Amino acid sequence: MLWTEDVLRSPSGLGYRRMGGGQPVVLLHGIPGSGATWAPVVEALPAGFDVIVPDLLGFGGSERPRSLDDLHAVAQASAVASLLDELHLTGAVVVGHDFGGPVAVMLTAARADLVGAIGLFATNTFPDTPIPFPLSTVNWPVVGAAAQRVLFCGLSLRMLLRQAVGPGGPHLDPAVHLGDSAQQAAIATIFAGSLTGLARLYEPVEAQLRSLDIPALVGWGDRDPLFSVEQGRRTADAAGVDLRLYSGAGHFLPQERPADVAADIVILASAASADIT
Repeated sequence: MLWTEDVLRSPSGLGYRRMGGGQPVVLLHGIPGSGATWAPVVEALPAGFDVIVPDLLGFGGSERPRSLDDLHAVAQASAVASLLDELHLTGAVVVGHDFGGPVAVMLTAARADLVGAIGLFATNTFPDTPIPFPLSTVNWPVVGAAAQRVLFCGLSLRMLLRQAVGPGGPHLDPAVHLGDSAQQAAIATIFAGSLTGLARLYEPVEAQLRSLDIPALVGWGDRDPLFSVEQGRRTADAAGVDLRLYSGAGHFLPQERPADVAADIVILASAASADIT
């Protein structure tokens, strides 16, 4: 399937790309990133899918948020729901990478009619996830605020892009992942909020993950330095499925293993179709 650079704008404020036709598939990006991080996966998908790739609020071609609360998963899920309503789509295969995972889970919880199957790749859905060093320093007394400024500046985020791929993985384009200064501010806000407010943000996500009753897929790189394989197994157990491991892959699966991710999305879509019938 051909990727498009044409970004449409929905009345709800989301920029999005739409490609192909057929069974609806919604791809939700992680942070740092934008919808463009899914381009390699879209190009690996066969025909027969109506692929919707939004830029979450604050990212890519979407509106900048009116408040900080608009950046978090529940508000992002509401914006995606509005987009799907505007496009008259239901029963979509909704796939989230990284921060897109909680958005996908909360979308499923709020609007089950919109989601026929869910895929989660290299994501966090738990309030007690161990935070690796040096990210854990944002919760340290006295130095936490300074740590946030250092860890989420442009230079540090570029280092993250280099270090979070598996051995021999692709070079990740900072322009795609980091965007302009406003997008970098959104990245910093969500990162900081996620790390300092795990319980508040992720307790409802975990509860909804455990209540899923639709076809699901959980995929993980076995060299992910941000979320361990054990975290992946825990996520898969909560969703009631087996964990799909990508050997040698790091955190950015849509760009490190696009053909494998696309093939697994096709399998998930088939399961969604079978579940309907």
